Amino acid sequence: MQVNSIDMNEVNNILSSLGKGYKMLSSIGLGGQKEVYKIENCNHEIQIFKIIKPTPDSLERIKREIRASEIIDDEHIPKILFTNADKADNPNIIWIIEEYVEGNNLRECLKDGRKFTVADIILFLDTMFSILEKSESKHIIHRDIKPENILLDKTGKYWLIDFGIARHLDLDSLTDSNSPFGPGTWGYSASEQFRNRKHDIDIRADLFSVGVVAEEMILGYNPYTDKVNNVIAVIKRIEQVPLPLLRIDGDTRFLLAQFLRLLGDNRIFRRPSSVKEAKDIFAVIKPTLAI
Repeated sequence: MQVNSIDMNEVNNILSSLGKGYKMLSSIGLGGQKEVYKIENCNHEIQIFKIIKPTPDSLERIKREIRASEIIDDEHIPKILFTNADKADNPNIIWIIEEYVEGNNLRECLKDGRKFTVADIILFLDTMFSILEKSESKHIIHRDIKPENILLDKTGKYWLIDFGIARHLDLDSLTDSNSPFGPGTWGYSASEQFRNRKHDIDIRADLFSVGVVAEEMILGYNPYTDKVNNVIAVIKRIEQVPLPLLRIDGDTRFLLAQFLRLLGDNRIFRRPSSVKEAKDIFAVIKPTLAI
């Protein structure tokens, strides 16, 4: 839901005030409190312009989203080029200019019926592990890895976006500890995350989501949400039913299939304990795959 809309004159006035010769190209869409536009700078480079009118309750989370994108510093996360988020204690408007990625998100690819090969899955996992290893070192958990937040650009490179509900383990939690559910997306969030068991949430929650997304890329649907139309049924599936052991072309020894099930295991203690452990296991599996 859009919370505090901003009229187009206000948007253009902000762009003009930046004094960098920005030109508005088009609106990309609305997401939560954000209005997102495609712009062009004076060097004819396309960039993304996000503008937000924060509420008092959302300001700190927005600042943390920006902070996460900046400090993880991975080539697979769009770079924030300019922002006013830290220039005022209580800004009425937050604007962000960031790197533009030309491509589609995985949800669009799946809807279009794209078939992902074992080579695609290898590249996807390598990319996610690269990001998550740096994220883990900075004590940040994304908590919303899903097809909508993964971009596939024109060159075949994967990108991770939207740290809007990221958990900074070195900062106080913004989620009410008494809430029965934590923030996340049904069908992609691990049990400890949607059950709001804060003391259990670490990088293994993101590894769970990566395993689910990888299986969805192969199956074409999410095995936890397929043919289910209510949240309780999804929760039961995640907590009671393991991910299916897939038959994947090129995975002649079923090692990749077992690895994806391991990543998405509903029991946190069964998942790799760190991204390094996940990478080490995957390094052993990759030579067995026929690409």
